[in-house]
Amino acid sequence: MPSPRRLFRLGIRRPGGARDDMVEELQFHLDSRIDQLVARGMAPDAARAEAVRRLGGSLADARRRLGNSAERRDRRMEMLEGMRNLADDIAYAFRGLARRPGFTVAAILMLAVGIGANTALYSAVDALLLRSLPFPEPGRLMDVVQTSSQDGTAPWSWPRYQYFHDAAKSYTSIALHEYSQTTLTGSDPERVGIEEVTAAYLPTLGVHVRLGHDFPADLDAGPGARRVALISDALWQRRYNADPAVVGKTLSLNRQSWEIAGVLPPGFRGLSGRADALVNLTARQADDLVQPWSLEFDLIGRLRPGVAPAAAASEAHIVGARIAEVFPVEKGTLTTDATPERWTADARPLDAIRVAPALRRSLLVLFGAVGMVLLITCVNMANLLMARAVARKQEIAVRLAIGASRGRLIRLLVTESLVLALVGGVASMGVALAGTRILSVINPAEALRAQGLEGGIGTVSFEMIHLDASALAFAFGLTLLVGLLFGLAPAWSGTRADLSRDLKDGTPLARGRGIGASRRSLVVAEVALALVLLAGSGLMIRSLANLLRVDPGFDAGHVLTLRLALPPGDVAPDSMPGFYDQIQSALAALPGVTDVALQDCPPLSGGCNGTIMTFADRPPSATGNAMIGVHWVSPSWFRTLRVPLLRGRGFTAADRVGAAKVVVINETAARKYFAGENPLGKQVAVYQGGFNTGAEVVGIVGDVRYGTIDSTARPDVYIPYGQAPISRMMIFARTTQDAAVLAPSVVARLRQVVPAAPIYDIQPMAARVASASSQARFSAILLGLFAFVALTLAVTGIYGVMSFAVAQRTREIGIRIALGADRRRVLSLILREGGLLAVVGAGLGLAAALASTRVLRGMLFGVTTTDPWTYAAMIVVLAAAALMASWLPARRAARVDPMVAIRAD
Repeated sequence: MPSPRRLFRLGIRRPGGARDDMVEELQFHLDSRIDQLVARGMAPDAARAEAVRRLGGSLADARRRLGNSAERRDRRMEMLEGMRNLADDIAYAFRGLARRPGFTVAAILMLAVGIGANTALYSAVDALLLRSLPFPEPGRLMDVVQTSSQDGTAPWSWPRYQYFHDAAKSYTSIALHEYSQTTLTGSDPERVGIEEVTAAYLPTLGVHVRLGHDFPADLDAGPGARRVALISDALWQRRYNADPAVVGKTLSLNRQSWEIAGVLPPGFRGLSGRADALVNLTARQADDLVQPWSLEFDLIGRLRPGVAPAAAASEAHIVGARIAEVFPVEKGTLTTDATPERWTADARPLDAIRVAPALRRSLLVLFGAVGMVLLITCVNMANLLMARAVARKQEIAVRLAIGASRGRLIRLLVTESLVLALVGGVASMGVALAGTRILSVINPAEALRAQGLEGGIGTVSFEMIHLDASALAFAFGLTLLVGLLFGLAPAWSGTRADLSRDLKDGTPLARGRGIGASRRSLVVAEVALALVLLAGSGLMIRSLANLLRVDPGFDAGHVLTLRLALPPGDVAPDSMPGFYDQIQSALAALPGVTDVALQDCPPLSGGCNGTIMTFADRPPSATGNAMIGVHWVSPSWFRTLRVPLLRGRGFTAADRVGAAKVVVINETAARKYFAGENPLGKQVAVYQGGFNTGAEVVGIVGDVRYGTIDSTARPDVYIPYGQAPISRMMIFARTTQDAAVLAPSVVARLRQVVPAAPIYDIQPMAARVASASSQARFSAILLGLFAFVALTLAVTGIYGVMSFAVAQRTREIGIRIALGADRRRVLSLILREGGLLAVVGAGLGLAAALASTRVLRGMLFGVTTTDPWTYAAMIVVLAAAALMASWLPARRAARVDPMVAIRAD
């Protein structure tokens, strides 16, 4: 019969209790069985042996089996109990949030902005900087460039590539590529992008065609090869309706026929990311490829297994030096005896140049800034939860008094924080989705590409930014981390209760002891972080303002720009000036058009021509490397763009083929190459456009910026279009109204004159100028937005602390007023406390800002990272905001009715 102890044992588990209970239970059954066997006449020893045998072998085995079973049962019970407790805590947390809708909505909004913005920026960083390149074994892909001691990096020519291909042993394959645009001719002409490549291009990248076959290897034998093309999947779908019989057909590019060998896989449009077709560059004639100094191709290679990138870089340096010896620089042109130019080569992982350095720096700075916003959000949330902990002091004391452990209460409070964070995390997905879409639409890489400065590779683009599994996992992990960050401190401090005091005294003052200092410390941290972001955004905004004040050297207002794509053979070179004169006359006759002009390369485009210039009255070595930008313009261009003529004359209609050759130089060229002389009438040789035989300088015009908006003016020379006609001219039309409004009329008139030529790159000149500063605008706007959010959160924190302080000290304030304190003194007392928090936070923030804003050094224009005016302005903004946040609680304190305040307690 069971003993009374067993019948009335309490079901309270204790460490090791399950195994002790099992041993006692097993012994009870063993003794009962022995008693039964002895009662049947069996000897005691035999009865014990039989009882043990029936238990399954030995008493120790039975104890072990039953012990393991009991422990498993207890673990299951503990797990179920823990899950029930967690479910209860979650339900309690939701009920608590529902009872305080104002607090809940404010907290969720703060968390949604903080977590959502971080998730959006993480998506951008992941897509542009972290994600592996979409090629097999991307770590083995290398970008190889030539390097010059004077001009930095440079592309390759065909002869130099051949030497490197034969000499370099670190690669399984090496290929050239170059992006350009051409006209897809036929029944419906359109402008398309192409990449000229060598046959090893796709094998080097590890890309396989989806239909047909790759370039035959024999195409790389040399210039003059047959024309072969691989078309993109997009072009195959658009122009050929995904016809599988497209292989073997012809593709007409600039009236030249190319055999279609295959179709590229979906989504792959070359390393440029913009190619509608790949064509073999060896289809060029020998005259186009044999020049060693015709540097226009990029080079990539795939490393052999086991070859380290550092070893490949070392080999490239050695081989590059040999190439410089085989193809020396011509004396008196690109170099001088006094200042020899040293050439070599360098190899770097393709992943290292995936995006432009400016974009990489901007993304990392913005990611750090949005992380600081999230940190401020956590601090503000901790402040709010500390205020709630004060209000719940009696509730917590009661729970402790009836037996709840402090650990159990901390778990309850942290669960509430995590629930709040998870709700905010769900809400943040809307912010993150909007953020990723905004980033993909803004796409500052497009502006850099428009200036010829994009850097990086086109397969990595802002279009890749979206909320994928990685971003969702980041958001979930960040949500949990945030919940713990802002939940642990309030939970820890809120459960430090003095039962005898908290159960007896329910006044706000008593409930608030020990909390005020923590909350004030958090507010100081908020203010410091906010000042760091304010300082950074202030510097970026001042930099942007400086950029916008830069005079580009021309008037971009009411000017429309566009290009025509003329296929070869449509207009003979000798007829080109007359053809463009016809276009200018047709457009000038349009209502609202006042001037029409031509130029080969628009300002702020970054990719204009350059060459050397020599002087008839001095030896070539006297000027060193007389490098100069070259621009073809029509006579009306200076007038249309309102580029000032400083001295001499501009071009006229008489400056045609057969007339004496003339050029116009800019002010920088005059100052640099004709210091102390009058350039007008001087004879110079410009090594482009057939002007190497000499031309007279007839005018000097103001500097026009052709590179970035923040670049310094460089020497430029202008060639009259009528004396060196080319087909790649851009049309500039000055209008009396908004250029974009008049664009359809201009395009319609052009289609009447040249109905078969594609018209593209249609933009107001003002839009090109705006694009030149879009990278700075992108960073300044986002950083300013984050700073505004941080300032708002900091002001909210100061307001919350001061409101809490006023609520705590209501009785004290009432007594002060009752004893004769002036209400103005009460107002100043509260304002002084709020001001002290702002001053301490600003002091810490100033030190942190001076250290952290150094990362902006390469992103600023016309302002230093220690600019005192910016810091002073941001401190004033912060002080004004802090004063306003303190003034509202102070005003409420000054209006306290002393009788009501004293009776309330």
